[in-house]
Amino acid sequence: MKKSLILIISFLIILSMNALTYGAENNGLRAEFSVKNVSGTNFKEITINPYRYVNGERVVEETENPYYIYLPSGYFNNSKTASYVVDKNGKYPFTVYYQNTKKTFFYTVNDIDNTDDEIENSNKVDRNNVLLNYELKYDYEKKQLLFHITTDKVRNIITPDKKATISNEINYYIKALENNKPFDFSIMIDDEKYEYKIIKQGEYYLLAALSPFDYDSYSTVVKYIGYNFINNDECTVFPSYDIYDDNGNYEALVKSSSSQSLFNYNVNNMDYRRPDVSINLLDDNTFELEIKDDFELDYLITFDGKYVPISGNKKEFKYNHSTIIDYDGDYIFTVVDKKGNRTVESIVIDSKRNPRKHNINFDVHDYKYTHNLFENKGMIYEEPKETSNYYENILVGYMNGNSSSNFNPSAPITRAEMITIFCRINDLPYDTSQFLKTKFIDINNHWARHYISMGSSKKYVSGYKDKTFRPDNYVTKAEFCEMLSKISNFKSIINSLPATSNYEFKDINTHWAKDEIIKISNRSLVIGSNNYFYPDKPINRAEVAHAINKLYGFNPSNNELKYMYSLYNKYYNFSDINNNQYYNDIIISVVGMYKENIN
Repeated sequence: MKKSLILIISFLIILSMNALTYGAENNGLRAEFSVKNVSGTNFKEITINPYRYVNGERVVEETENPYYIYLPSGYFNNSKTASYVVDKNGKYPFTVYYQNTKKTFFYTVNDIDNTDDEIENSNKVDRNNVLLNYELKYDYEKKQLLFHITTDKVRNIITPDKKATISNEINYYIKALENNKPFDFSIMIDDEKYEYKIIKQGEYYLLAALSPFDYDSYSTVVKYIGYNFINNDECTVFPSYDIYDDNGNYEALVKSSSSQSLFNYNVNNMDYRRPDVSINLLDDNTFELEIKDDFELDYLITFDGKYVPISGNKKEFKYNHSTIIDYDGDYIFTVVDKKGNRTVESIVIDSKRNPRKHNINFDVHDYKYTHNLFENKGMIYEEPKETSNYYENILVGYMNGNSSSNFNPSAPITRAEMITIFCRINDLPYDTSQFLKTKFIDINNHWARHYISMGSSKKYVSGYKDKTFRPDNYVTKAEFCEMLSKISNFKSIINSLPATSNYEFKDINTHWAKDEIIKISNRSLVIGSNNYFYPDKPINRAEVAHAINKLYGFNPSNNELKYMYSLYNKYYNFSDINNNQYYNDIIISVVGMYKENIN
């Protein structure tokens, strides 16, 4: 009997508990969500509309502001509804208080195609499942560079010109490249992107293969391969690998058996720096933000969930948020640049009064994943203490030393060396078929046979009537003046230079190159000594470097010289140029000329 009574009482208690739970569900807080797109973006504005059930019926609230609604940022609204703009996928908490009742509602966003998701997905791709070989080649008939890629099997491939094919081999022709201007392109293989960069420097090329962005270490690994298509020399690159960690200047040295070329170029389409944000509370109890970045700013989301676009390609932006602050707490702003780097910055206010309910911060939700929605992405941008100087290559290095330790500035220059220099500085397209057409009988095994064939076809340097070129003969000062005067690419440049001198050399009056000597010497491209020009004396290597730099009007600033010295000291160490009168010209001839751009 006692056992039966105990069972009956226990059963009634369980029924009672279930009834209380059921009643709490019906009498508790509930919420409806509505979502709309934010114009001009792929962001969403989430609006929560809380309501209550009492005795199984939905209550029509009589007061104007019945609820305290805490947004995902921790800020609260005392109102019937509240909205917050979200810019990334995630589970967003909205915590609602009514008197002593509290409940957190979640809205999940998973359809925003944002930069962070692309980066995360790219890092998850197993790139080893596609085996491929890639290289640069040169089509000597079309006189065009091509990117050649082969895969382990037939795959879906989309080339940079958006042409789709199913194949295991692709030749992508690259129509035009400017010296030291990086050409960026990508290949899609089975929906996976492979990115590359090609840089031209005279007859040298540098191919850079980029790994996917790694936002864990804020860097991209780059593999270098070097080429020289004139003599098909095998090239090595120092370093063979590099790391891009931000926009800026990068260097690589491509070296063949007989010469080398320094690549010094700027990367401007990569950024891992997140904006620098400072927040101040003004006298009118509103916030003012000052935002700076080395990349263009895109938008901000305020602590109370408003989306503010930053237009005009700005790198600095000042913003005043009109919401008046009445309470203590953490006020959180999210600022994002156009590369998706984001800064979540908060300002703590402790000079007002406490909110009626919980504090203004993430903890009000009692939801441990809230902070993931407000993560910083990228390294913090720090404004340089001094103006940053950037240097752009405007003429490639066109001369090499005679060895790793000597430039031989006083050595005479040969006809082969001279025509090679002219080919380099005039950016002559490669055409080895010219060697098959040449009539010169003395260049078959010469190292400069392709330069001689191409350059003579452009009349840079002429041969002799006996069908010889005499590549190892020295160039005289008179012959050099004639070459500068007759090369079509130089004529307009020379005519634009003022004749600031009027030399009267005693040894040129009856010389065959008198007119050319006067034209060149009066512009101080080549000079004489003590009223004598010495026209039949071989011109030396340092004098050629001076003439070419003077021809192009190079007058580098102190900063430009310091920069070029730094490149020279890093990659060259000639022991015989320090006291030469044309020291700066020699430096320019081997590392190239760099122009200072002040940002």
